[in-house]
Amino acid sequence: MPKKKTAIAVAGLALFAIAQILPITSLSASVPAPVTNPAALVDSPRQEVMDWINEQAKDPVTTDSFQFQTVNLDDDDDMEIIAKHNGAVHIGSFYVLDRQADGSYKLIAEKSWNVPRFQLDRWDTTRYEDTSEWNSQPVQELGRVAGKRLFETINRTGGSGVDILEAHLWYLQDGKLVEAWSGTLQGTSSIPGGQLIQMAGSYQLVGADTEHPLLYTWQTTQELDPDTGLPLSKKAETTTEILSWNNGAFQKAPQK
Repeated sequence: MPKKKTAIAVAGLALFAIAQILPITSLSASVPAPVTNPAALVDSPRQEVMDWINEQAKDPVTTDSFQFQTVNLDDDDDMEIIAKHNGAVHIGSFYVLDRQADGSYKLIAEKSWNVPRFQLDRWDTTRYEDTSEWNSQPVQELGRVAGKRLFETINRTGGSGVDILEAHLWYLQDGKLVEAWSGTLQGTSSIPGGQLIQMAGSYQLVGADTEHPLLYTWQTTQELDPDTGLPLSKKAETTTEILSWNNGAFQKAPQK
């Protein structure tokens, strides 16, 4: 046999012998293990949050229409979890979970709110993040009202002949969800007799960074043609309220 072929054969036998001696893990360490179910890896945190909720909730998650976010809702360093489950047009649940010492999460709030989306800081329209010299507004911490972190959650509620979007302003205190205010943003309502009423409303916070913030709210109602959905006339009624911060909520000022 030629010397070159003999050398190759000897080298091959040597490699084969080494392979028999080395552990299998040493040979495969550089090769990543195949992922048999990539979706399971992606969904594992989601499934874990669902499991925490379903172990503790009165109304558990029963469909795939489920979303969650991690967010700091209070003054400690731990992140809380907000989650929502949409069951039908007017059926859903909103959950708040607090992190525990062992890394798990405890359900601390559950509301029968059918939440279209997460947009907790939508109410904070006047807050500036720009620190340019032209900006005369002070840079404020996001979502503070009278020293509390305030959040907004929308609920689509209603029933037979009623469809309403309502806003809830809330915060956490001592591990509990406290509602500071709720009101109608828009909706329609059928009244016995064939009437169809449309509602539109909103609110604005004034002096959120002071000790005495005010909440201005208003709502306009107008009758619609039940067949076309168009206004029957230009006439509309608008009601307004100015609410003051009292005992941790926005309330009407006491009558003098």
